[in-house]
Amino acid sequence: MDEATNPYQAPRSDVNLGVPNETDALPDASLGARFANLIIDNIIRVVFAAIGAVGIRFLGAASEAVSTVFMIFSFIGYYIILEALFGWTFGKLITGTRVVDENDEKPSFWRVLGRTLARFIPFEPFSFVFGKAGWHDSLSGTRVVRVRR
Repeated sequence: MDEATNPYQAPRSDVNLGVPNETDALPDASLGARFANLIIDNIIRVVFAAIGAVGIRFLGAASEAVSTVFMIFSFIGYYIILEALFGWTFGKLITGTRVVDENDEKPSFWRVLGRTLARFIPFEPFSFVFGKAGWHDSLSGTRVVRVRR
């Protein structure tokens, strides 16, 4: 008896519904989505940093140096932790985009580290004027793709 006509066959569903398969090319995220990612991620990082700064001051470490170090680590940590573990930040999650490597897979920790450190290049945000990808994409071998259709 064929599986398609078997009345006793357990019901099936496509658990990967909405996720492109290997034959589908993942489309690049639009510049608008990437700009929205930047705005959302910056707002979240600033709120997190403000809460952290209040916590640091509450604990008695009112040093300007401690606050500055916390700000730097919150910036680096936000991108490294989220993109290395999940392939997205909260901005990317909201806009339906992800970071992938050249094989359209979640990038390795080292690629994400390089991507994050490349954001410190002076005038890096203006690199989008000269092409579709920013320097943090091209230097790390990553790209941002749209996964929600």
